[in-house]
Amino acid sequence: MPPAPETQRADKWLHHIRVFKSRSLATQACAKGNVTLGAQPIKPSRDLKPGEILEVVRGDLRLRLRVIAFPARRLGAPLVPEFCENQTPEEWIIKASELRRQRELETPHAHEMLAKPNKQQLRQIREWWAQDQE
Repeated sequence: MPPAPETQRADKWLHHIRVFKSRSLATQACAKGNVTLGAQPIKPSRDLKPGEILEVVRGDLRLRLRVIAFPARRLGAPLVPEFCENQTPEEWIIKASELRRQRELETPHAHEMLAKPNKQQLRQIREWWAQDQE
């Protein structure tokens, strides 16, 4: 295995430490301005150095990550803490989970939006009709 580099591209590092599922998604996030360093958006090709703190916006979740080292390739989840430190405030995580929960309550699931009721829904409708007719 090649030695770990001293610097690494931002998009590559974000992909390797499993913040994004693919490198192209990491590149897109950087290009959209969802990855910042010191409140300044960074380009995907920017070389990161150990000790720098990135803020990453992924949907409702904002992450604050400190760069520790650079993996040579994509890591398994148990190895991620060796290369980055999660400094995300607890309030950000709570806020993201509340927003996700609220969205789940507001928008119906795809199977609930079907025009035709499923077997369980038909059973409930029949029981409801039977109660009304009594």
